[in-house]
Amino acid sequence: MARTGSRKSLKRLNTPKFMQIPRKHGKYFVNPRAGPHPARDCLPLLHIVRDLFKIVDVYKDAKKLITSGNFMVDGKVVKDIKYPVGLMDVLSIERINKYYRVLPYPHHKYILQEISEEESHYKLCRINNKTTVKGGHLQLNLHDGRNILLRVQDPRSPKEDIYKVMDVLKISVPEQEILKLLKFQKGNLAIITSGLKQDVGSIGKIVNIKKRYGPKASTVSIEQDGKSTETLYDYTFIIGEDKSEIILPKIEG
Repeated sequence: MARTGSRKSLKRLNTPKFMQIPRKHGKYFVNPRAGPHPARDCLPLLHIVRDLFKIVDVYKDAKKLITSGNFMVDGKVVKDIKYPVGLMDVLSIERINKYYRVLPYPHHKYILQEISEEESHYKLCRINNKTTVKGGHLQLNLHDGRNILLRVQDPRSPKEDIYKVMDVLKISVPEQEILKLLKFQKGNLAIITSGLKQDVGSIGKIVNIKKRYGPKASTVSIEQDGKSTETLYDYTFIIGEDKSEIILPKIEG
């Protein structure tokens, strides 16, 4: 039965530009499944295997490799060809000892940066919001759809709550153990994850945070080598204090 381009597939012309799908790719493209990352802000696993890594040339072969359990995302085997791989996710191909992290990059939105096996055991997750659950315990809701529950001894004085929205957690995967807290504050190292094409992937220390209320959005300024870049609050992602906690791509040009 021919594909119709409905829920099972996506027309190539409607794919996000950052995927850079060749014009002669064909009429349809694999549609990312709903998951930990928004559908238009991720890379489907099949696209990574076939089009970016070029391990195989055709859909059928890529599907066979994936469904055979050759790929892991954040320490767990993924057999879904439509699985959405997004910002800071760790992709492992243990059969050939190759490990990658999804990072923002100028003009491309995302690239897969090769990392060491040691680094593949952890990732950085930004706290997008916090909620109070039954019993007065706290739940941290992270940018990749994860939730981490903080047990609180005294809900009236939660000494365990040292975390704020926009802070970043260094966690082990797949266990989700908090290894380190990276505060969203001046002096810490950050990367720009979205916005202007030329700004995406820019890295530097935060020099100013302007919090605004109302129609004007809050902004953050980062500086590297004397060059300052201003971006929106939500486009900023802490990656370290004095130095980065992750291997970063070399930006050319």
